[in-house]
Amino acid sequence: MRNLSIPSLVLVLGQLLLLATAKAENESWERARLASELLSHPRVDALDFHVSGRRDAATAQDNLEQASRGMMARRSHYGRAPGGWTHLDVRMLRALLTLANEGYSFRITEIAGGSHSGRSRHYSGLAFDVDKVNGHRVRSRHPSYRRFIARCKQLGATQVFGPGTRGHSSHLHIAWGTKG
Repeated sequence: MRNLSIPSLVLVLGQLLLLATAKAENESWERARLASELLSHPRVDALDFHVSGRRDAATAQDNLEQASRGMMARRSHYGRAPGGWTHLDVRMLRALLTLANEGYSFRITEIAGGSHSGRSRHYSGLAFDVDKVNGHRVRSRHPSYRRFIARCKQLGATQVFGPGTRGHSSHLHIAWGTKG
């Protein structure tokens, strides 16, 4: 392997930086597009309040609106919620839009906001909660929540909680892993 001169090394590093910047800009654009489509999709309902009854600028509706404008999503600052901001994961947004386009209707109760366990993936923009699927509240006898969960796993979800999991008898928690 030959040694690169300093000008050649600077050129290579500059090209790598340009590629990384282009990738980040593309992901930011895609995040905004997906969030905008979710906001206007007739099968998607995003709550403008927290199920806890708290009101802040970190509801599911707020998070999608923030992302659609190219902003980071606000996290709540009550209970165990850390406050601050996070990017919504593009894989998660893409999966939500796919589910809606495939005919599922659902109500998103939380994305990055709300108060969850201390290490919740919500705080990293990697998770969403749903309390209604296809017009029915999530319960153990829900007619199709298991198909919804199975499809989420096919779309890349790595963490799925619902009825039968402590603390999730009335909603589904769907999360993606951190990017490697």
